[in-house]
Amino acid sequence: QKPDFSVIISESTQAEKIVDGSYDVMYVDLLHIGMDEEFEVIVDQIENGTIKVNKIVFLATAGMDNEIDPQWLEVQDLKELLLEVKYVAKLVDETELPYTILRPVEVQNEVQEDGFDIIAEGQQITDAKISEDALGQAVLEAIVTNNYINQSIGISSKR
Repeated sequence: QKPDFSVIISESTQAEKIVDGSYDVMYVDLLHIGMDEEFEVIVDQIENGTIKVNKIVFLATAGMDNEIDPQWLEVQDLKELLLEVKYVAKLVDETELPYTILRPVEVQNEVQEDGFDIIAEGQQITDAKISEDALGQAVLEAIVTNNYINQSIGISSKR
């Protein structure tokens, strides 16, 4: 619906392969140990002007602000991962670009419900599961609208 709308996707396998250019939105999906170093490289490219971005959408995780215990994240060092997520969120904010940080609860294919609730930063998130489709809807909304600019929002299943 937006013919001249460009999105660059930054994920762990692509972070170092980002092509210099100008983009409307950078979607960041780097949830793994080492994400902080990968995103620092991207921030350097933004700061030196090789990548121009109008908005950043960062897919983080519920639990980064201790609002729930994200035990579904299967990593060797959960505490380290959450510290890295917080650090990347801080880097996103420090770019001084418009941004949205998405903090979904556990995402499961088996969840049938497609709706989602937005939970404001600082409010309790229900420890529930959300479908991939519902998360996709939230990501798309964050990318194509300015509904959640400069906010860190929780994403949970419909209540």
